[in-house]
Amino acid sequence: MQSAMLRENDLELIDSLQVNPRAPWAEVGAVLGMDPATAARRWKRLVDDRLAWCTVALGQRQLHTMSVAFLELTCEAGAAGEVAAELARQPHMITVQHIAGSYDLWTIAIAPDLVSLSDYLLHRLPQQSGVTRVRTHIATRAFDLSRRWRLRVLNPHQADRLRPPKSTPAVTRPMDEIDRRLFVALSTDGRRSFAELEAELGLSARTVQRRINRLVAVGDITFRCDLARRLAGWHNSAVLWLAMPDDHLERTGEQLLRWPETRTCAAIAGPNNLMLTVGLHSVADLHGLVTRLRHDFPHVTIVDRQMVLRQVKLYGRVLDPVGRWSSTTPLDLWALGERDSRGGSLTGT
Repeated sequence: MQSAMLRENDLELIDSLQVNPRAPWAEVGAVLGMDPATAARRWKRLVDDRLAWCTVALGQRQLHTMSVAFLELTCEAGAAGEVAAELARQPHMITVQHIAGSYDLWTIAIAPDLVSLSDYLLHRLPQQSGVTRVRTHIATRAFDLSRRWRLRVLNPHQADRLRPPKSTPAVTRPMDEIDRRLFVALSTDGRRSFAELEAELGLSARTVQRRINRLVAVGDITFRCDLARRLAGWHNSAVLWLAMPDDHLERTGEQLLRWPETRTCAAIAGPNNLMLTVGLHSVADLHGLVTRLRHDFPHVTIVDRQMVLRQVKLYGRVLDPVGRWSSTTPLDLWALGERDSRGGSLTGT
């Protein structure tokens, strides 16, 4: 059954947390003209109704150190649903969706390095029941993996008031085991309190706070807020494969990040060297977007485009057909490397 569209005050609250996912309720309330208790209560209702959620994501610095692959999977007849459900349980898969076109599923997999990612793609994934063919696209530069997208309901002044102050980067170092455990814990709820994390990780609340602040400052982690997008008018999405001279890649990718439709944008190792996913209000909007692409970027060739039939998983959340989250798979984007080092096999979690 189709749910009612989200109300304007719900969209304002969600957009506030898209600007600053861990903003204190006092700040959110001040911007939206409500008391903090009301803001917190409204957010709890959205979460309890599974309409919106916050989680953690890789920051740009850490993302550059990881290996990211976009996968096209062909499945046995009638097996796509079971394969998608199994992939959604795997902690290194951040996105799983059914696609219209010459293959059945489109996914994003992340690993700590190319060696562990290659082992999974060459030996483990092809053995999964129901999978008949896998085509892999390795990202050479992930401009964004749906972290910066916003509803853009707030006016610029409101958004500026909510943006967290820029902090001075701390001394950089690789993320350690505790940082990774913290990431996994925050993947189930990006607004978890320091006290909750203290109890789960066995660290003091002050240590948790200090680690989160450092990880954000150096660009290893960031936070994101998402919602049942169909209930905000974004009923459809599509994947586009673009080709262009390599010396245009950086500028084109950065400019596409400013488009309100852009969700994921990445440079790819291959002749179709830029992959773009977009949100659409309707299927018909794809034609207008393609026309705008050709006008704004005359150096770009649009090689292929596919409509998304259904999103199964989005950054750790398994979604129902409307886009509400139905369950959570904690994200462990280092899981493949850890299993490689132990010589174990990959299983769903």
